[in-house]
Amino acid sequence: MLRARDVMVSNPVTIRNSASVMEGVKLMESRNVASLIVVDEDGRVLGVVTAKDIVTRVVARRLDPETVKMGDIVSKPVTVVEPDTPLKNVINMMIGTGHGHIPVVDESGRPIGIVTVDDVLKFVPELLESMELRG
Repeated sequence: MLRARDVMVSNPVTIRNSASVMEGVKLMESRNVASLIVVDEDGRVLGVVTAKDIVTRVVARRLDPETVKMGDIVSKPVTVVEPDTPLKNVINMMIGTGHGHIPVVDESGRPIGIVTVDDVLKFVPELLESMELRG
């Protein structure tokens, strides 16, 4: 059975909640990612910010990305999973919450990976073959 650890991207890109949106945009661009995991001062997951969030919550409202903080636009409540969470459960969470980026956390709530819709799609043939999607 496939689990979150099997499909996640390890070492996800994180940013502190106190960082500016502009810092987030630059980080997304330099790391070529479409989302950032926003963490608190202890490195625990607070939520996820996507490129769409930045457009709808900052650009469309004509807010200054230099002064708006990542913590101000983070999607909450956050949906996280543990590494051993079955992939079918991760998929059901994505469908149920509408979140396409699910952080994978260790026992202390710190991110160790992220599962995105694109990551899941790479495993569709294997999922169909094992019929995991039925249960």
